[in-house]
Parts: sequence; C-alpha cells; structure tokens
Amino acid sequence: MFLTETGKTIAELTVAEQLNYHHRGRATKRLLAKLQDEDIIWQANGHDLTQETGIIYGVLNVSPESFYNGEHVGGVTVSIAQATQQLADGADVVEVGGQTTRPGFVPLTPEAEIERIVPVIQGIKKAHPYAVVAVDTYKYEVMVAAIEAGADIINDVNGFTDDPRKLSLMAATNVGLLTMFNPRDQELSVDIAADMVAWFRENLASLEAAGIQRERIALDPGVGYSKNSDVYQDLAMMQAVASLTTFKRPVMTAVSNKGWAKFLFDLPKDERSDLSLVAATEMYRLGAKVLRVHDVKSARQMTSFVELLKNAH
Repeated sequence: MFLTETGKTIAELTVAEQLNYHHRGRATKRLLAKLQDEDIIWQANGHDLTQETGIIYGVLNVSPESFYNGEHVGGVTVSIAQATQQLADGADVVEVGGQTTRPGFVPLTPEAEIERIVPVIQGIKKAHPYAVVAVDTYKYEVMVAAIEAGADIINDVNGFTDDPRKLSLMAATNVGLLTMFNPRDQELSVDIAADMVAWFRENLASLEAAGIQRERIALDPGVGYSKNSDVYQDLAMMQAVASLTTFKRPVMTAVSNKGWAKFLFDLPKDERSDLSLVAATEMYRLGAKVLRVHDVKSARQMTSFVELLKNAH
C-alpha cells in the first residue's frame, strides 16, 4: 500500500489534498524532464546546443534537386539573406546543402558541390560570426572543404562509417556530427524500432572507437530514406524515435516537405508545410527535439507552445 507523506493513502486524502498532491507530482515530472533535456548537450565546434526548448535546425538548400527548394531562388547573396532571416526567426543552426540525397538522386562531383556551398558558408560566417552552420554532405572532400570554410556540424546520410577518412577527419576536428540511420541497402524487420536501435548502437560504437566524443553526436532516424521508399515504414520510423532517446543523444525530426505527404494526401511540395508541422510536433513530443525544417518561424512557435503546454498548471 502506498502512503503519502501525510501517512494517508491517496484515497484517504481530501479532494483539495489530492489536487495538491497530483499538482506537485506533475511539477516534479516536469522538473525531471527539464533536467534530463538540459543534461543532453550537442557539442559542435565550441558551441553547446541544449534541447530543453528544442534545437531549430533551418534548411538552406543551394541545390535545385532537393526534396524542397522553394526557398532557393538566387545566388550567394540571396542565400545569406535567407540564412539571416532564419536566424532572426529563431534558428539555432542553419544547414547548407548543395547535393540532394533523396532516393534516386544523381551525384554531383565533389568539386561542383564545393563550388556551391563554400561561398555560402563563408558568407554566413562573415555576416554572423557566432552562427552555427551545418553542412549536409556524404563526400569526404566536401567535408574537408566545408570545415575549412567554417562549418560547425557535418550531416552525413551514410553515418560516417563508409569511408575511414571521414572517421579520421571527424576525430581530428571538434565539429558536431549528425549521423543518419540509412536502411537503403537492407530489408527492415517488422520491428523497425529494434532495427534502428541496433544500427545506432553499432554506429555509435564505431564513431567512439575512432576517437569521436559521444557529446558531439546527434541521431537522425532517416525518415524518407528506406530501401523501398515505403511511406508506412516512414510512419513507423516517426513513431520509433522514442526508442532512440535511450542513447541520451539529441534525436532529429527531419520530415519537412518530404514525399510521404504526397503519397498519403497527394500534396504538392508547396502545400506540405502544415502536415509537416503536425508530424514534427508528434515526433518532438516523443523526444526528437532537433527539428530540421524549412519554416523556422512555425517550428519555433510550435516548440514554444508545446513547452508552455507541458508546463501549464
């Protein structure tokens, strides 16, 4: 039998005492959750990103072939202006991408990708020296050029373990890593959450064995990258992110304007924002608190509202 600090069971408390007891219990849970979030820090080239109110990770495509390129309308000057707007809207990170990695993509040469992204990285850093800039690339040569240009985070859809040079490069620097579950070359089981946990356990072990500190690593479940382009696998991945929080690393929500919205509701790219935000909200509530988004302002409003709602009493 559970007794409260008054020596009574909950059933023996008055209504007022029960309300006070449950209110204090909720407050304790909120405090514990906040402390757990504060304990999870993503270290990236001297920046400490904390996730208690979410990490808003703005996407800045300089690739016309991407999932969504509605924000890419010009050259370097326009890209820097867009980054400035994202930062003003509440972005914690701005990610520059010069090569789409959506299913069926045609690879660029490293030289062409470098030519696209390096001037943008340098321009953002010149305009905003303290901004956190990420780069989305799976190519070793591009990673080297991006880091030399000032990038703070590297996002690799191949998880860094496909090329030993990547591991050596990451170990020799202090940049943050975003490593993605990439099941394109494997059949997933009926238990996608277990597949993801097993994959990340092995991936993290490989990264740490190479000398890369765990505090520098964040996890991306890879929604939209399944081998069979199966939208129902995508939905299962969205639901499975809660399992990844056991690694005590930031987990990414990267569902913005992707193809699942077209498959389910026949939505064109420019009409997927609302549904993307709904999916991101659900994943955020499940613990995926790094939001990779095109609409930074709406994402920041969403995380602020969810945190207010959690703390309402």
